[in-house]
Amino acid sequence: MIKKFFSSELGKGTIVLLITMNLFFFLNFVFHFIMGRMLGPEGYGIFAVLMSIIYIYGAPTEAIQNLVSKHTSNLNLKKENGKIKSLMLKYLKKGLKVAFCLFIVGIFVAFALEKFIKINFWLILLTNLLLFSSFSIPITRGILQGRKKFGFLGTNMILESVSKLIIGICLVFFGFNVFGAMYGVIFGALTGFIFSIEFNKDILKSKQDKIQVRSPIKSSPYFISMLVILLAFSIDIILAKRFFPADIVGKYAVLSILGKMIFFGTSAINKSMLPLASEKQKKKEDSLKVFKKSAMILLALCLIAISIYFLIPKFIISLFYGQQYIEISGILVYSAISFSFLSFSNLILVYGLSTDRLKKTGFLFIFLLIEFLALWLFHDSITEYILAFMVSNIIMFIGTLFFVDGWKKRV
Repeated sequence: MIKKFFSSELGKGTIVLLITMNLFFFLNFVFHFIMGRMLGPEGYGIFAVLMSIIYIYGAPTEAIQNLVSKHTSNLNLKKENGKIKSLMLKYLKKGLKVAFCLFIVGIFVAFALEKFIKINFWLILLTNLLLFSSFSIPITRGILQGRKKFGFLGTNMILESVSKLIIGICLVFFGFNVFGAMYGVIFGALTGFIFSIEFNKDILKSKQDKIQVRSPIKSSPYFISMLVILLAFSIDIILAKRFFPADIVGKYAVLSILGKMIFFGTSAINKSMLPLASEKQKKKEDSLKVFKKSAMILLALCLIAISIYFLIPKFIISLFYGQQYIEISGILVYSAISFSFLSFSNLILVYGLSTDRLKKTGFLFIFLLIEFLALWLFHDSITEYILAFMVSNIIMFIGTLFFVDGWKKRV
């Protein structure tokens, strides 16, 4: 059975993406680990909050990439490269227009955030530049994903993380502090976009064919589901900046980032599952088998991660961040559990999207309200805060099961 899985399309795609994407995420976390040491708890707390804002901007990134991947996989079945080219160019044009409008709105939002979370206005405005990458990179990467070019997709992400790491560390070393770290993030995103275009050059050389598809900006189920996941993923750090002193925020950020390693480290499973489940659904084959295999892989990886975080938390924190954060080691396992459940919620939603079975997505915001209230009410200590976050993610996991229609249907 194991041999059969690894020789299957899902198995091969998952392995390639697990290796390349986990290298990408590892390099990103190395960036975080180094920033945690170079900036100290106070500076790192600010950087972590800005990164959480960027993760929220990732809502269109994930939504667009998933939708583009689904459309591309359907076109790729018939080798319609000309229509894929049309899809890419049309989406890029619309996406960049939306990004520009949001950036203008973001100028006013930056003034409000400066007062709410007490972070320099120019740092927030600099962060808003990532809106442009949020509406461009997912299109070109979604094309790669939908064509099942998993190797190119993973390589593209690694190139982004390497450039971010080099530029960011150099600028912080030369005294640019949090600004230097953010410049590194922006330069990395630019590098990723340039190379994603290069990896799709065979599509761009094709003769363009007209195609009528729904705009990704208007595809509310995709945007709502990804927005909910990424808000749930991010608002804990943003609210922590409101509730706790600067040094405590930095220490909580370490808990959150180490937990996010589980979420990001297993996200390759979603990306390899999506086009395969979509194709199965299109061919009227059993897409549920693809989901079950993906869920088993995710479960195994999450259990391993939780066990490690429970058994050797002090070693992990001191290894990655140093002794200045060691006092939070006793509650690290709660972060691991929290993000494991969030990873399962994400897997369920992506499966529902890929098979057109995700229903009534507007009600998903209920889970955000539950998380917000839990964190707002329970923040007397960092332990109470992380436990509230964990419970809210367990509730979300249970709830998302009811948003996918027809679990018993075979196709």
